[in-house]
Amino acid sequence: MNPVVEKIPHGYRVDGVDLVRKNCGCGGLTGPGGAGIGDCCMTYSTVKHEGNTYYFVAKYTTPHTVMNIEYGYRVKKGDVEVDVHVYDTKGPKTFKYGGAPPPDLSVWQEKGWEVVSRFERHLEGTGEPMPEWCSPEVCLRPDIGLMSGHGEKKK
Repeated sequence: MNPVVEKIPHGYRVDGVDLVRKNCGCGGLTGPGGAGIGDCCMTYSTVKHEGNTYYFVAKYTTPHTVMNIEYGYRVKKGDVEVDVHVYDTKGPKTFKYGGAPPPDLSVWQEKGWEVVSRFERHLEGTGEPMPEWCSPEVCLRPDIGLMSGHGEKKK
């Protein structure tokens, strides 16, 4: 049996887990507390779907972060799959993160989802270009007021 998927503001609720597009909305200004030059503005989360697959990307990395890593997983329940891809840092985060946090893998496992794949690796730079499935319009810092839940601009 497939889990319940609901359209919610700026994303989807899949089996009770929110996948949400979010950013600082600061238009390139210096981040909170003056930490870095717009570091918060370079971080975000984005979500889209194609058929029964839901994609979530969280980007915590900036040109000022160090010891960057890339990790993620794909889970499946029924005909529905969720792909989570995170660009993160093991170094200090001296700025506010602009996106929504990625759901922990254990949240899905507690709900009976099968783990299809998972990975973690060292990341050179900040993670651009984004995963192959991301179009440039979706995986650049999104303007949530101008985007639909499918990742394209509202008409």
